[in-house]
Order: sequence, then C-alpha cells, then structure tokens
Amino acid sequence: MTSPQPFAQRFARIADERSPFCLGVDPSKDLLARWGLPDTAKGLSDFCERILEAAGDSVAVVKPQSAFFERHGPSGLLVLQSLMYRFKDAGTLTLLDVKRGDIGTTMDAYAETVFGAGSPYEADAATFTAYLGLGALVKTLERARASGACAFVVVRSSNPEGTALQTSTGADGRRVAEALADGLREFNEKSGPGVLPAGAVMGATLPDSDRGVVERLGGALMLTPGIGAQGAGFDDLKRLFAGREAQVIPTATRSVLEAGPDLASLRAAIERHVEPARRFRSGA
Repeated sequence: MTSPQPFAQRFARIADERSPFCLGVDPSKDLLARWGLPDTAKGLSDFCERILEAAGDSVAVVKPQSAFFERHGPSGLLVLQSLMYRFKDAGTLTLLDVKRGDIGTTMDAYAETVFGAGSPYEADAATFTAYLGLGALVKTLERARASGACAFVVVRSSNPEGTALQTSTGADGRRVAEALADGLREFNEKSGPGVLPAGAVMGATLPDSDRGVVERLGGALMLTPGIGAQGAGFDDLKRLFAGREAQVIPTATRSVLEAGPDLASLRAAIERHVEPARRFRSGA
C-alpha cells in the first residue's frame, strides 16, 4: 500500500502553482448577519456556498474554524464536512482549526476525528494545543505522519493573553515556546527528510524577539494567522520569517470575509491577499 504524500510536499506544490495563502473561514453570528443570512444551519450553508464560489482554486489552503459550525449542532457539522470535502475536490488543502488538547484516549479520539482516510473530515491538517504537555500529542503527531497530514501546534499565538504563559521560563532555562519548538523540530527530524508532520502556529503580529523561536523550529511549516484585521501585513512576515519564506502559510480571515457577500468583492479581497503572499514566498 502506497504511503500518502506528506502535507509539506503537497503544500509546496500547490503554493508554487497558486499561492501559499490560507483563507480562514469563520462564519460568526455577526458575520452571517452582515451578509444578510439567518443564524441557522441553512444560513451557514449559504455562506459556505458563496465562499466556495469566490475562492475556487485560487488559494492553497482553507481553514474553517470548527467552533462556528459546532454552535449549530449536528447540522452545522454536516455543513463543515461538506465544505471540507468540496474544497478537497477542488484540489485545495483543508486545515481544520479545532485547537484540541487533551490526554490519553481522549486525544486519540480527537486525532481519529480529523486525520486519516475514512475519518469524518479527512483533514489535510488541523490545529492543536500542548498545554497538557507535548508528550500528550505524540500519538496525534504519529497519526498525522501516517496519514500524510500535518498537526499544527500553537507555539506563539498573536493574542496578548497568551504571552505570559508562552514566554515563561521552565526549570531548564528555556521559554515554554522554545521548548515546544525544540520538541516539534525533534519529531520532524525523526520522521525523515521532507515529511514534516509537526507544524507550528506562529502569529503574524509577533515581535522580533520571537525570531529565535522560529529558528528553533527547523524546517517545520508555520501557520501565521493575524494578517489584515489583527494588524499584521506581509512586511511583518518578511521581518519575522526572513529566509524561511517557503515554510510560511500566510493566513487571513476577517479582512477577506468582511468584503462579502458580494461575490466580485470577495474575489477581489482574496486576490489582494493571494498576490502579496505569492511575492512573499518568492522573496520579492
């Protein structure tokens, strides 16, 4: 049986063909209202239809936030599943933003939900947190590796509330973020060249002092939310990730979605991110 191609290799190909840009899909109650849609599973479905039509095959990755689908119950999760399958059919990589973090069989069950052929979502990637220890995520990372997927672990988030914890110093003198980065790099190194199943979430709004964390991640892919509405631009990516452009997945959500529901406006907003993301990847 042929092993699935690793996410990192699939991302590299599609980023070169299209752009490395990742579109976040966060259909909040307020956003549905601004689009003139009801706060129901039907409104959610209509929202997703418009996103599918606007994005087409222009982005490398789509990142739906599970919470905004979960709040509609089982019918909302069916909409999420359909959205992910249809983007996969369009050749777009799917990254489920769930940020799960637990231990033992509970964590195993979360991983079985998102990764692998026959799983409910068959996600190409997903997000996780390591507050219960990176060791609690080892089986998740292993399942991602076996499935050709990527598990993106929050290392340094862009929200100010996370700074105190993520920059606190442990008994060995390393900051929490540094220790996580070292652990993810070590897992990738053990997985063999080019596999890279362990990725990192690194906010686009982070200060220069986090450059050392970037370096400790080695070849890991980095999901960088925060472009647009959170105040970061592509120049910030150049500052923080210089020399590692090919590892970065630039991500924006509200700065695109707030252009809707007009289809032409949505497409224009996507293109305003796709093109600079393409230039960033090329080092321009």
